[in-house]
Amino acid sequence: MLQESVYCKLALNGTVADTIADNVRKNKPDAGLVQLLKVTEKQYSKMEFIIGNSNRDILDSDERLVIL
Repeated sequence: MLQESVYCKLALNGTVADTIADNVRKNKPDAGLVQLLKVTEKQYSKMEFIIGNSNRDILDSDERLVIL
């Protein structure tokens, strides 16, 4: 899963990718939207990740222990 409701699947070649797309078409939901985008491995490898500042306010000690 790339993000919520966005998934990726690796296919070894175009024929396998077409088979996957056919299976998605056969099992489409009654309601909703499914979009397919075929991307080569070379294109996928050029994906750029832009990440903001990480949140360091998380307690990672015994202080976060709550006993009920």
